[in-house]
Amino acid sequence: MKKILFAMAALAAVMVSCDKQEPETEKQEEITVSNDTVFYKGTLLANASSGDCETPDTKISINPSEKADSVSITIFKAKLANRMPAMDITIPNITVAKNGNVTLLSSETSIPLAMGNPFPNYTVTEFEGEILNDEITFSLKFGSTPTSFSGQKESLKQSQQ
Repeated sequence: MKKILFAMAALAAVMVSCDKQEPETEKQEEITVSNDTVFYKGTLLANASSGDCETPDTKISINPSEKADSVSITIFKAKLANRMPAMDITIPNITVAKNGNVTLLSSETSIPLAMGNPFPNYTVTEFEGEILNDEITFSLKFGSTPTSFSGQKESLKQSQQ
């Protein structure tokens, strides 16, 4: 009888400890996903000298700086020319300004990062964009290649897919 009571007590302790672990797991997921990073999905269009390169379903992320006066934008699997391999490109130091309910994005010049390294041959110039409601548009030049993006904000669930 004592063995049965001990087994039941051990089972109850295991069940209680399982209940405690689930909320901690949920909290850990909430902490690791930054609420400040915003994801968008849209079309990237590069007007390369070899012809237009349009990439639908391109994902980007907007990552604010600590002071929230600038952001970096990462374009996932970007293609700037039809024969170019897709790569993640991050554009740092984009200035942010508010004009009513519109967020304005701009940068005169910025050296992007690709594959973890500076990509000076494709220095970003003439970056101009805006975010209004759940839509973002921007244009820039990667080196001499005029490029634009237009997209919609993704929900957290969509961006994790």
